[in-house]
Amino acid sequence: MPKFDKPKLNKSQLNKSQFDKPPNQTKSFSSEAELPAIWLDETIVAGRRPIPLNDFERLLMEVPELSEGFDPEIFSHLHKNTPFNGSKFESKISKILGNKKINADLKNTIKYLDYLKKNFQVPCQVTGIEEFEWEEEYLIGFGTKKEYARLKKTQPSYNDKFTINRLEDFSIQEDGIFVEVQRVGDRKKFILRLAELESVDDIFPNNQLLHDYAMWWIHY
Repeated sequence: MPKFDKPKLNKSQLNKSQFDKPPNQTKSFSSEAELPAIWLDETIVAGRRPIPLNDFERLLMEVPELSEGFDPEIFSHLHKNTPFNGSKFESKISKILGNKKINADLKNTIKYLDYLKKNFQVPCQVTGIEEFEWEEEYLIGFGTKKEYARLKKTQPSYNDKFTINRLEDFSIQEDGIFVEVQRVGDRKKFILRLAELESVDDIFPNNQLLHDYAMWWIHY
């Protein structure tokens, strides 16, 4: 907590007799118009600022009924505005690859695939992180909605749900790791880039594995 120094009095300016004399009853107080204005500085605060709330805590404050029956420890793992720690992430990838050089080349991609096959759990449902390349013309370009709807029947869409059924369906191609998936609904099969997929099921460690791989492949 910040310390504030008490104002020091100049003893030479004090006249003891002034304190001994009673106030002059004949003098009247100045009118309000004659009093000098006093400006208050509202920017000075004491003590620590409150820790920002995460999304769940803010929601529970706004709708307290939701907190009934909830154990606060459920949300204890949520970090409050925690920035991405690049050095920690790189250290993690370095351990996965067994190599200080973590660039996404063919050699490291083979090692990463071996790591995924040892840790990934199947079956796993996934979906696209963002629109696939063929969809850009229809979502941010000049393609028609009618044609887009027609093509989605035979092409994979980023908002479809797919199932990864076997670890043997992972493979390495020129653009990184690919995986064969089966679309939920019509059971059509597609080969998709793993870096474009995220887990639909909240299955540990699949969601983290896909997130880390996408971060590594895209940025390194």
